[in-house]
Amino acid sequence: MSFLAPILQPVHAYDLVLPLLTGSVKHERGEAAAFVYCDGAGRLRGMRQVRSSLRDAVDLSLRQIVKDAIDCDAELVVMAHNHPSGESWPSRADRDATRRIATALHAIGIRLHDHLIVAGRQQWSFRAEGLL
Repeated sequence: MSFLAPILQPVHAYDLVLPLLTGSVKHERGEAAAFVYCDGAGRLRGMRQVRSSLRDAVDLSLRQIVKDAIDCDAELVVMAHNHPSGESWPSRADRDATRRIATALHAIGIRLHDHLIVAGRQQWSFRAEGLL
């Protein structure tokens, strides 16, 4: 698990989270997740990557996600993870985790802007599908 924060650069979240996953992380044998913490304009405030030794799951600490968001003074969060299986469709666990994270962040005034799933060259967006 790595964390870089806070960073005050005019970088948009989507410019960071996709390269994190489509670069070295997409070739991981296990799932990996990335979180970018942004101000209200989408500028990067901090980020975290979480790797797993499991092929079909990554352990996401809700407490750590909320703590990072607070520490970064974030107003929105974009999360993404890979599916080493090559199928970008979200699992039931993906949907449940997204709902839990969005609810916890919302309770402290922070918005989960999107959750992206990357599988090879495919990607699936919770926001684009109307689920966030």
